[in-house]
Amino acid sequence: MKTAIVVLGAPNEPDGRLSVIAKARCDKAYAVFRDHQHASLLCTGGFGSFNKSAYPHGELTKRYLVKQGIPVSRFLAHAPSRFTFEDATLAQPILDRAEIKKVLLVSSEFHIERVHYVFRHIMPLMEFECVPAVTPLPDEELALLRAHEQQAMLREEQNILSYKKAAL
Repeated sequence: MKTAIVVLGAPNEPDGRLSVIAKARCDKAYAVFRDHQHASLLCTGGFGSFNKSAYPHGELTKRYLVKQGIPVSRFLAHAPSRFTFEDATLAQPILDRAEIKKVLLVSSEFHIERVHYVFRHIMPLMEFECVPAVTPLPDEELALLRAHEQQAMLREEQNILSYKKAAL
């Protein structure tokens, strides 16, 4: 079964250095790749408030992963998304063209539930496995991120309803 590891975007510095969150996701993706070396990789993230550098976030994470030892040939095109819902809608045609049947979703432990919710609604025929990355942040910061996720989930529910209505 053709498999892809999808690495969700996260903030980076204006000079292109990855944040602690982005590095944790990349490090988890690298660990997953070591166990699934036949898999392709797709990195998400374009430009926005999370990335004011000269390069799309997906390209920055790809560079980091290549430095870790993943061959460039394993990467699919990146999805130049701005937010989680776009991660899924822009990744779908890339995954379809590559005839991917199973996706290993890599994101932070506070984010993975929303990622899975969105991806499985956008790609209902795809098989998904969630691979959460532990985020090395203080508990107070993680609590704020979890609170944000609760609010964002409400928005995603509306996004999915609108997406499905538009598809009819």
